[in-house]
Amino acid sequence: MKRILTFIAAALFASAAFAQTASGGGVESLDSYADTRSITKTVEDKFASYHPKAKNVTIEYEWTPLTGELRFYYTCLAASFDQGEAMNTAMAFFEDFAAEQKYKHYSYKAKDKTKYFKDGPARKTTYVSYVLFTR
Repeated sequence: MKRILTFIAAALFASAAFAQTASGGGVESLDSYADTRSITKTVEDKFASYHPKAKNVTIEYEWTPLTGELRFYYTCLAASFDQGEAMNTAMAFFEDFAAEQKYKHYSYKAKDKTKYFKDGPARKTTYVSYVLFTR
């Protein structure tokens, strides 16, 4: 019985000593590797040539640097929405973003979605694309 208690006490002491040295300075924290939060930004519309019919276009994205995931949101008036133009704008945005962040490839994580909703008197459409960037 004394051996078991001595062994448990030694194990607790060793684990406490290891935990203090690991948090002291030898191991970097998770924050130093990458940001775990998602970053949401509205982008200026420099892709206007890809969607000439669409009116009042808003481009937003959610970027998670730790995992390399990006959600792309393309919102415009429903009357001027064209699925092909939204897809072309998304692909141009992905190519530009990949070059800016020094990624080589991207792949789609889910099927693209189109949502229609009413914002005040105007009907709007949001095109959502979800991709994963890899180096």
